[in-house]
Amino acid sequence: MAGKRRISVKLAGKEYPMTIPQAEEEKYRKAALDINSMIAVYKTRFMAEPEDYLAMAALQIAVDKVGLEMARELPEEMNRLQEIGREIDGYLNDLKR
Repeated sequence: MAGKRRISVKLAGKEYPMTIPQAEEEKYRKAALDINSMIAVYKTRFMAEPEDYLAMAALQIAVDKVGLEMARELPEEMNRLQEIGREIDGYLNDLKR
């Protein structure tokens, strides 16, 4: 397994062994820390089963991801609107001639 590494991360108190690209180990470990931090916050807010805390953390991460995706799409849409505006201007200028 060239470039792969076997690690184990703990989420909500349970160990999860996995094989990952060696270059991404820090990313996986940081993600696990972030999830465990979210779970700790949820535990202070309400009583639930461990899988409920994991579900809430997954939902929060997904909402954040969608927010980032939507923010990236906005500049693309603005560029397209500007392009359409230029096309309309060109068309109107041609009509004036």
